[in-house]
Amino acid sequence: MSYLTLTAKAVRTSLITITASSLVFSGLSFAAEENTKVERIEVTGSRIKQVDMETVSPVTVINAADIAMTGEKTVADVLNNSAINSFGSWRGISGYGSGASSTSDVNLRGLGSSATLVLLDGRRMPGTSSSSGSVADTSSIPMAIVERIEILRDGASAVYGSDAVAGVINIITKKEFQGVQLDYSTEQPSVEGGDANRLSIATGYNTDKGNITLTYEYYDTKAVMDRDIWRVNDPSYNSLSSFSSVPNGKAASSWVSNADLCQQTENTSMDDASGRCLYDPGSVTKLFGDQTRNSVLSNFNYEITEDIKFRGRASASLAETESRYAGTPVSTNYPVMDAGNKFNPIGEDMTLYMRGAQLGERDTLTETNNFDILAGFLGTINVGDGIDWELNAQHAVSTTNSFNYNLLNDDIIQQEIDSEQYDIFNTSGMSYEQWNQQMTDLYRKAAHTGVYQGKFESTQFDGLASTLLMEEGDFSVAMVGGLEYEMIKFKQTSDPESAAGIISGGSGGDDVDATRDRSAAYLEFQVGLPANVEFSAAVRYERYEQEGALTGPQGAVVNSSTFDAVVPKFGLSWRPVDTLLLRASYGDSFRAPNMSEMFSSQSLSFEKSVDSLWCNQSGNVDAIYCNTNNQHKTWYGGNPDLEAEEGNSLTLGGVWNVSDAWNLELSYYSITYDNKIESIDVDDILRDEIKNGSSPYVTRGPDGKIEYIEAGVRNLATVETSGIDFVTAYNFETGFGDFNFKLDLTHVLDFKKQDNADAEMIDYAGLTDTPDWRGNFATSWKYDDFSAAWTVVYIGSQSAGYYNELEETDRYVDYSSYFKHNIQLAYSHAYNGSITVGVNNVFDAETPHSYNYADYRDVNVGLYDVLGRTYYLRLNQKF
Repeated sequence: MSYLTLTAKAVRTSLITITASSLVFSGLSFAAEENTKVERIEVTGSRIKQVDMETVSPVTVINAADIAMTGEKTVADVLNNSAINSFGSWRGISGYGSGASSTSDVNLRGLGSSATLVLLDGRRMPGTSSSSGSVADTSSIPMAIVERIEILRDGASAVYGSDAVAGVINIITKKEFQGVQLDYSTEQPSVEGGDANRLSIATGYNTDKGNITLTYEYYDTKAVMDRDIWRVNDPSYNSLSSFSSVPNGKAASSWVSNADLCQQTENTSMDDASGRCLYDPGSVTKLFGDQTRNSVLSNFNYEITEDIKFRGRASASLAETESRYAGTPVSTNYPVMDAGNKFNPIGEDMTLYMRGAQLGERDTLTETNNFDILAGFLGTINVGDGIDWELNAQHAVSTTNSFNYNLLNDDIIQQEIDSEQYDIFNTSGMSYEQWNQQMTDLYRKAAHTGVYQGKFESTQFDGLASTLLMEEGDFSVAMVGGLEYEMIKFKQTSDPESAAGIISGGSGGDDVDATRDRSAAYLEFQVGLPANVEFSAAVRYERYEQEGALTGPQGAVVNSSTFDAVVPKFGLSWRPVDTLLLRASYGDSFRAPNMSEMFSSQSLSFEKSVDSLWCNQSGNVDAIYCNTNNQHKTWYGGNPDLEAEEGNSLTLGGVWNVSDAWNLELSYYSITYDNKIESIDVDDILRDEIKNGSSPYVTRGPDGKIEYIEAGVRNLATVETSGIDFVTAYNFETGFGDFNFKLDLTHVLDFKKQDNADAEMIDYAGLTDTPDWRGNFATSWKYDDFSAAWTVVYIGSQSAGYYNELEETDRYVDYSSYFKHNIQLAYSHAYNGSITVGVNNVFDAETPHSYNYADYRDVNVGLYDVLGRTYYLRLNQKF
């Protein structure tokens, strides 16, 4: 398969013929005075070094002081509060497999974490094995080493390659640090659990030939239980399960359970209307797991000669996360009890709904290890205006090992029930202790520890060169060109029993062994024109060749694909006066499916959703099936038939320095995203079925009820979004301190999705969980050795009307506007250190709930702070 963006077709032939010798060019020298060069810097959005931080592309800069002012404990938390992280982003929570419960990511413009490229010091940050390398874990970076974060707010596939669809985040670390710095922070939320401690040691040494920095960080956070967050004591709370530690049996005529046992068993309650003993999973699960992480990052460079420098970076992150889900429901393959079984209380065939709570909860230990090493040479060839060049090699490895305890082997459960040795309904009248011990023995016989192992390995070689091609008066042309080649290996394995689909409580799945080769060539030009006009153009050719083998009970299946594209980007800026910059940029984007999206095996989950299509039909009555807590068997997995994503983005705007103390920025963006790859949420699949009358992803039985849902990844027809970014900052000095005010606001004008070419385009902007307003307001004050800050995180109100109308219900509720206030006070003492105290979420802002009743995990934790008021203390000491 070959994909070519429309704008790029005219330039493909010429680009493919580029040779290495033609790539050796760029660099841009600006003369402040004749024969005097000023320092050039590389700004995110261009590989050409320049003088001005403001370029043709809009960039948000979050410096170390801004980061400290947020009071957040990880880089991931800082980015999650960004206004352009439109709809929130993933925070690892219990109940998700393949190591996802231990990672965090960022989701610019709501287009998905795979459409946001994360750089570390201008280079791709290695991805996690749980995402097959496509998504970086932003929580793994030591906070103490971060100098600033630059967020490029438009597409940059032509500059940085595939994945830079929605934007680019460049995390820039400290390079020239002298001495030793100790940082310690601790925080305590108002809820039970969630206490976090962070200790970092940073050291650096500089000489006239180079420098080295080394930072170590230890981070530890305690678990937060679901029962301490959700409204479990509300009378309307009904997030209970038929899969119970006191078994339920479903026969043709009725449900069967043992009410006496149910009354004596912890976390259960009897539903007299249906005759079921219901279990409360939320009473034992962890929302956020216990996590311990050790991180090391080192930067080093050395001047070999006057014109050649060696630079390197090495990093490692080792994390352990202990998550917990409720005791295993026997649900991958439902056990049955024959009518003739001597312990069958009603003499009818029945399906059993059992949960191995007597064995213990489903505890998962996830070990996530990331290693990255970079070595390169940078130099200058003194020819003409000078040719700057780079040659780099980088190797990264990410491994995930998950151990899932207290799972159950379905085959053994069935065998033991058929053996007529276990009176699970206590028809013989045993004491509670005898019955409970019998159930414990049954589950111990079937106990299984699930093992998942994933490994992502990347080796990259790249080089670039740059020069000033010409400069005559107000006219100049600078150029950069480069080549990249990357070899990727991705492998995931599950224990044989889980892979065979006979284990309940895990996700199972086939073994995957995949490879990907990525090659790229790029050119970028920057043209200075009279009247302070600047034009930029970039073009990139990228090719992906990948192959994956899935090995399961039916043998090995091998799939291979090739994707390539040429993507351009153009920019224009004009500075009519020194204080005003007007700019525009347009670029095409391209993203090849990653290996997880194409080759990951099928895994099983049980997703909670209401089948409104069936339940709203006249004559269909089933209170249990139509309960808001009903779960549906759902399969997730890769799709080898995926096509590459294509898109384009347009950005218009300007920056006005009104005065030395006040500046304004206004930008408009518009992104069109075709063939967008998504793993569709079960609620959305069922809503699409309502809109379209049927769905190829929903399989129903003869009675019309859902048998299972296929929620694997697929290509959507189109996603279109546009909006406005507004940023303003003002500084002023007084006799009682210096003040700074900053407002950062994003308004999503539309966020439209079309599931297929024949479907209706739906605008989700402003609907629940897709807010059309996000912003941050920060005020800081500094006087002598004292400083203080007040910040406000704002998320706009959201409407549930569309979903209620579509599903003919009133259970969804509108979200009110959300304001989270944070304050801090700091003192810099005479011993070269500081003390900071603060409170995040001072007023303990109430998070909006999804429904008009209390439910389990009914708040979007990727968007809202559910931990409530949090107190923190930070100590800093330099030597």
